[in-house]
Amino acid sequence: MFGKSSFINRVAKNNNLEVANRPGVTKKKQWIRVNDKIELLDTPGVLWPKFESEQVALNLSFTGTIKDEILPVTEVAYQLLKFLLENYRSSIIERYKLTADYIEEVLSKPEPENVNIYEIMQNIGRKRGCLMSGGNIDDEKTSKIILEDFRSGKMGKITLETVKERK
Repeated sequence: MFGKSSFINRVAKNNNLEVANRPGVTKKKQWIRVNDKIELLDTPGVLWPKFESEQVALNLSFTGTIKDEILPVTEVAYQLLKFLLENYRSSIIERYKLTADYIEEVLSKPEPENVNIYEIMQNIGRKRGCLMSGGNIDDEKTSKIILEDFRSGKMGKITLETVKERK
């Protein structure tokens, strides 16, 4: 498979457009003359297929099917952590050496849910040494660790979707 820029280079029989085996290389619109009568426009971006729900897109991101360069890695890791805390809390406790009491305490705080889950994410980053200058946690590095641990199976057997019973 190849992208739009590769296709245009092939049709135009030149290599004027930069290409790579990843999305996001094309940064601006560019016209390429194929011959005296045909010009093709290369543009950044891709039209994604319609997913039946946002959750389907997230699940594809969790597994790496949608490349990390497409969606913000911190948002994907946050959503994965939220899912795991709701459905596979013991996997998070075991993998990151947290306690059930700690997680329950943080999640029961009167803060908005996203603040509480982010606090747990920050703690994971601290435990994994994702520190930047000034003692701040590197959210991107923490996110990549969480996603890699999930994708490599280090969190155990996890199912993102279950079969719904028919009535």
